[in-house]
Amino acid sequence: MKVDINDLSGYFAKIHFSVVDIRRAVIEPGKKRYGTSTSPFPGMIFPLRGRSRMFFDGVPYDMEPGKVFHGGPNMPLDKEVLGQSKWDFMVVHYQVHGNTQGTFPYALSHYELSPGCNSGINDTLRQMYHICAKPGNLSALKIKSLFFMILDEILTCTNCRLHDGSRELVAEAAEYMKNQYMEPLTVPELARQYGLSSKQFAYLFQKHTGMSPNKFLIEYRMRRAKELLCTTACPVAEIAEYVGYSDPYYFSLLFKKRTGLSPSECRYLGKIKS
Repeated sequence: MKVDINDLSGYFAKIHFSVVDIRRAVIEPGKKRYGTSTSPFPGMIFPLRGRSRMFFDGVPYDMEPGKVFHGGPNMPLDKEVLGQSKWDFMVVHYQVHGNTQGTFPYALSHYELSPGCNSGINDTLRQMYHICAKPGNLSALKIKSLFFMILDEILTCTNCRLHDGSRELVAEAAEYMKNQYMEPLTVPELARQYGLSSKQFAYLFQKHTGMSPNKFLIEYRMRRAKELLCTTACPVAEIAEYVGYSDPYYFSLLFKKRTGLSPSECRYLGKIKS
């Protein structure tokens, strides 16, 4: 089934559902099983290690880490482990309360999402798995909350990967930040400027630069501050304001944390070297 990320996000935001169970399986290489069925509940499959091929209603999906798969309830299912490694995966089954056909057709379908390899998703899954062993309403609430976190991460990352003219967007954003670094820039404002949510913008920026937008901005500001300290006689407070910090004390703390030197030490050493 072709998935519209915006629709899928909207469905999960509106429906009333509960997590039924979380299972983990490790299957030996070469194992095959045909003529089975999926669970009576819809479920999301998270590959952790190895590869397999599953057929939902005769439609094949090659499963490996970096992808997430959805299977509807009571679907014909065939599966085989590929390659020489064990097939290690987790599946989260959930139940939609109400008219599933009318309110949440995605729950009855099979589809694939590609968020990319994400250790955060796997860590949260393991948290869910351990909490699931504990009975009680508080555990159920925690599990549902963690599942929403996973869904948010999957859908955000998948959406970003689908729109991968992102390298140019990030390059443009980085250049803008270099030109406007003295202004009080924030991630939400930058994200809005490029038609993205804060989470999407931060994900893409980290993906293409190797650092968060905030870290990039701070490092650039500290580099400019260092240049100004070593080449001008401007007071520290003036330099702090010039590179975007109205509080000189905060600027001095941040500068020392990033460079290992206070602004005055940096200026003194700069003069010695020159």
